[in-house]
Amino acid sequence: MHHQDRAREGSTSVLSRTRLKEILTAIRDVRIGIVGDFTLDGYWYVDMMRAQLSREAPLYNRPVVRETYSAGGCANVAVNVAALQPREAWAFTVLGEDWRGLLLRQVLSAAGLRLEATLTHATNWMTPFYGKMILMGYDNQQEDARVDFVNIHPLPDVILDAMLEQIVSRLSSLDALIIADYQPVGVVPERVVKALNQLAETHPRVVFAADSRANIAQFERMVIKPNSVEATQMWFPGQRPDEVTEQQLVAAGLRAQANTGRPVYITCGERGAWLCAAEGYAHIPAMPVAPPIDTVGAGDTFLAALTTGLAAGASPWEAGWLASLAAAVTVRKLRTTGTATPEEILAAYDTYVPGLSR
Repeated sequence: MHHQDRAREGSTSVLSRTRLKEILTAIRDVRIGIVGDFTLDGYWYVDMMRAQLSREAPLYNRPVVRETYSAGGCANVAVNVAALQPREAWAFTVLGEDWRGLLLRQVLSAAGLRLEATLTHATNWMTPFYGKMILMGYDNQQEDARVDFVNIHPLPDVILDAMLEQIVSRLSSLDALIIADYQPVGVVPERVVKALNQLAETHPRVVFAADSRANIAQFERMVIKPNSVEATQMWFPGQRPDEVTEQQLVAAGLRAQANTGRPVYITCGERGAWLCAAEGYAHIPAMPVAPPIDTVGAGDTFLAALTTGLAAGASPWEAGWLASLAAAVTVRKLRTTGTATPEEILAAYDTYVPGLSR
């Protein structure tokens, strides 16, 4: 850790493999809850060699010859938690009564998530879905415009309160609660944020960690994980991300940490992440992963791993290293929102860390 008034000696220190194994072992005893906008991702593979001109309109059809489905959004955070093999991982959300909700329940169940607290609402509510069409022709592939199913009508207060009751009834047995607020109209509106802030205040033993596309500043007494763009929007409104230096972000992160009393992580893609904690700040490097890579979902992996690590007793710095290693695993998994198992994380350590510590 480095204080703002100190030289940055020791900035090349790395997490030891022995300590990494200890943290991964300790994770087996933790219980994690995940609340947010659980989304289904679909990949539809289209053989354009079979495309035909429609007789109804001057357009070619999209002949889907293969389909795969995986967890997206908050659901990706949840399956990444489950992949770390905690004692329990609970899904707190509201799904629609639709085919996407049924498929997503299958995906989550197969990953080992506990779904007893997952609610369903049928009136004007859909399970969010991101459909990605992969156009194939000859030896080429190209991703077409994505097809999204999104909600435009907010959930009734009675449903949100029912979801909160599910969380409250299990909170005393949880070691951490992750909040992933990813949808403009989702399960984490201001009413829920205020309730979760109060729970974080009254349950200091539980690690609360939040990520949000647009409202990260609303979360109090929690670990927060904005990326550099979100951090710029929060702390430097009106400025472009390329106009704000990482040093400025770190200084703002330290001020935010002083207000929340909890660590702040600012992820900066291939440049790694900055940890702002009570002891000072530290840079956590990204692993030097060679292309091809797919960064979709890497932030979800980072959030899942760092929170689960903190719940298992890792220091903020150690949890950041665990998160960086886990993200290095998932970016190597193409055409899916992947996960990282303990074995894969240890293999990533053996692959990437020796080069960093020279």
